[in-house]
Amino acid sequence: MEHDYGYMEEEIKTKKNEDETQRQKQEQYYGDLSDGFGRVARKLRISVTDRCNLRCIYCMPSDNVEWFEKDNILSYEEITRLTAVFVSLGVNKIRVTGGEPTVRPHIANLIEAISKLDGVKSISMTTNGLLLQDNVLRLKKAGLDGVNISLDTFRTDRFKSICGVDGLQRVLASIKAADLAGLMLKINTVVIRGWNEDEVVDFARFARNTGHTVRLIEFMPLDGTGIWRPDLVVSKKEMVDMINTNVKNLVPLHNNTSEPATLYSFADGKGTIGFIPSMSEPFCKYCDRIRITSDGRLLTCLFESLGYNLKNLLREGKSDNDIRRYILESMQKKPEGIISVIRAKALKPTLNIMNRIGG
Repeated sequence: MEHDYGYMEEEIKTKKNEDETQRQKQEQYYGDLSDGFGRVARKLRISVTDRCNLRCIYCMPSDNVEWFEKDNILSYEEITRLTAVFVSLGVNKIRVTGGEPTVRPHIANLIEAISKLDGVKSISMTTNGLLLQDNVLRLKKAGLDGVNISLDTFRTDRFKSICGVDGLQRVLASIKAADLAGLMLKINTVVIRGWNEDEVVDFARFARNTGHTVRLIEFMPLDGTGIWRPDLVVSKKEMVDMINTNVKNLVPLHNNTSEPATLYSFADGKGTIGFIPSMSEPFCKYCDRIRITSDGRLLTCLFESLGYNLKNLLREGKSDNDIRRYILESMQKKPEGIISVIRAKALKPTLNIMNRIGG
């Protein structure tokens, strides 16, 4: 009896091909960046440096700053590779932060490299604005979509008191330049009692007059100076009351719960004000953000101190799949957030230092 071994060999070959195809499909599926509370990360903050050209009282230590060693900072190539890994896990919005990102040379090169990654929907930057005016067109051309510019006062003397340098006019010029360049623009204002809460109304009028979105941020214990106290926090409710009384009634807009800012417009529809009520109304339940520090640590929460060392994996020659598995395991350990710190009555200054972790 003759046997059709050729047919059998072809059948075995086909089965092997099917198995290999299935293996490749399984290898390409990594799951999503979910944590133990059911939240899924879609936004990645990338700190490119811990250096800054300001010394804001709510952020950096005023003296004896311990900078990261240059060799400990991720290269642009390492950042791009890590970003690609995160994008393969479902991240689609990237924000570049610092310290101050524009003090790192050739930052536009990084923006351009990230913009070429398939799956990235938007790239934005948080900046203090001191150097932005000179770089805005280059950044826009590289692929930057938007900027959040920090501005805590309209008063020259107060700017120097809060930020440590005389730079108000440069920041205002950068706001104008970013607007003219067509970048999506938001103004970030940290409100601190006794320092600038009397300008909340001025910022509301600024939003109405310019059309720029202003986001008023409650003071958080992420300060390197150690000055944070509960009584320095000006709550969202207080700020809303100030604006309703002195400008015009605010009306809540349809808000995306995953965004940190709760947005309002005025009753006449003119102007947008956002509030980031991290202390009085924590939004940890909806958090979809994670961070890479400039020295290569993954922080799943602003209030993690150590994080997870991705730089070592890169420099030990681990594969992208090894890094993905480590990230997914780390995400399962993401803490509940500042809401658990508040619940435990464990709030204190310098729970983390902002210039080292990024905004």
